[in-house]
Amino acid sequence: MYDTLLVPLDGSTFSERALPLAVTLAQRMQARIILLHVIGAPVFPGGDTVEAERQTGEEAQDYLAHVASTIAAEGLHTETTLAYGQAAESILLEIKSAGADLVVMCSHGRSGLGRWIFGSVAEQVLAHSPVPVLLVRPTGEPVALGPESAQPALLVPLDGSPLAETALPHAATLARAFGSTILLLRTVEPSMLAYHYSLRDLAQESLRNEQDEARAYLDAVAEHLRGDGLLVQTLVLIGWPSDVIAYRGATLGPRLVIMATHGRSGVARLLLGSVALEVIRRCPLPVLLVRPQAHTPGEPKNA
Repeated sequence: MYDTLLVPLDGSTFSERALPLAVTLAQRMQARIILLHVIGAPVFPGGDTVEAERQTGEEAQDYLAHVASTIAAEGLHTETTLAYGQAAESILLEIKSAGADLVVMCSHGRSGLGRWIFGSVAEQVLAHSPVPVLLVRPTGEPVALGPESAQPALLVPLDGSPLAETALPHAATLARAFGSTILLLRTVEPSMLAYHYSLRDLAQESLRNEQDEARAYLDAVAEHLRGDGLLVQTLVLIGWPSDVIAYRGATLGPRLVIMATHGRSGVARLLLGSVALEVIRRCPLPVLLVRPQAHTPGEPKNA
């Protein structure tokens, strides 16, 4: 279970897009919400720096208090924290000091839509957070998680590696909390041999074998999860992983994508350029990203 949700806010309507999903999670998990606002190093040319900093701090406190009162009206335990310094560094420090289990934040803030996740606060948090990070897009309809009888609500891409499977405990936690169905997705990449006429038969046979192996793998994972009382479906699709997850997977009806930041390529590969980054750039759904070494729900945080 997630006991403490950290929601970084910068005062923008973009950052506040993370609030509805954070509230929904907190209500179902009976978790507390910590609202964090970070004040960067201000520049006040020709003015009273001390007075300006005091006023900025008071305005930030008022802002947090207003947001907190709105959330508290939902019956949730809410705390506020004001930090000074670099945004990403302050968020990472607050994760540890508050004992947060999950960070819920928007992929964009005051910099707006013109600046994507490359080099952004969200990317820095993703790269170093010891707990999962749930990224919410700044546009589109608010996400509502709940039981889905016809369509799976949670999409979990797997590539057959233990690293990718670190997302499964988090999917299981959310599936139990919301009574949702998990859709396990495995992508089989097309062979370049298919473009050579003389090798097409060989390529098709190889593709069929890979599909059979992928189905067998997903069936084994699904059977294990079903043994824990979870509702699970499986699907194998052909294509490039980021395209399949971000576009085709999103059309299958899920409300949330849950995936590890690294898979078969290993942790040596940076998030930049990875399948995970491509998914959060292009997928219209919120994405819960789990670093392979991140804290697993229910485990001691110092484990």
